[in-house]
Amino acid sequence: MTVKIPPDQIVIRPPVEAYSVLIPVTGGCSWNKCAFCGTYKGIYGVTQDYAIRALEDVKNDIDKAAENNYHGFPVFLAGGNPTSAPTDYLVEIVKYVRIRLKNVTRVSSYAKALDILQKTDEELKMLAEAGLDIVYMGLESGSNAILRIMKKGTNAESIIKAGKRILNAGIQLSLYIILGLGSHKYSEDHVKETARVLTEINPTIFRFRTLNILPGTPLWDEWKSGEFKLLTPLENIQEERDIIANLGENVTSQVFNDHVSNYCTIDSSNIKEDREMFIKTLDYYINDPKIQNLPRKNLIRM
Repeated sequence: MTVKIPPDQIVIRPPVEAYSVLIPVTGGCSWNKCAFCGTYKGIYGVTQDYAIRALEDVKNDIDKAAENNYHGFPVFLAGGNPTSAPTDYLVEIVKYVRIRLKNVTRVSSYAKALDILQKTDEELKMLAEAGLDIVYMGLESGSNAILRIMKKGTNAESIIKAGKRILNAGIQLSLYIILGLGSHKYSEDHVKETARVLTEINPTIFRFRTLNILPGTPLWDEWKSGEFKLLTPLENIQEERDIIANLGENVTSQVFNDHVSNYCTIDSSNIKEDREMFIKTLDYYINDPKIQNLPRKNLIRM
């Protein structure tokens, strides 16, 4: 199915793509079942069904960006998971971006592990050769128990396989980790298994996000009923500290806390080189009485 995406509907992007040219490629999310996510289920006042846009509509948007002199900017191919679209379609879009827009510094998109696993190694290389530089993929947790409870639709081994194939194709990989996603019950498993998956993949980048439960998500009802307990800011920082401490020595990823949900802003350009500093800084936070008594943000929009 192909559609135009109405302008009052949702086009999301990572914070790092705040100043990028946004080109909607797909509408909604082909999975759309994660318990912690309500992006396309009405939490922003509208819903958006999954669909792949007509190629000519996408090209028209790229043409408009060129006509409006949006040269020299990064380009983000928007939608919950554009990599669900056919490879030939995506290759043509990426190539067209590179033709019509001058000096594009980066072409990126969201990706879902199952979408990547449905593509061949040759297809992934085609995307890299066309000019797709990086994809953002939700690891969320390396714990299979948490992934199952949160209805992520994948498991740790699938994410490891997808992540390695992305990197082997020559595409950079940025993974998201959600602190607190396992509540107290699965916190230890969350830490150890997430560190294991990161060690197996050694992604280009991984980014921390802190769980905030938004109205309209399945997890909201569980939280309101008392079935799901949120971690404190201190406990979230402790999880991050322990994930870093449990990484293998091979991990050279960049690490960012670049989101409004987080309780610290520490980053690293190479966690292998910075691990000791990173842990010491997080230990400083953990031992700070202000952090120990810090109230939760409880964001309901992000």
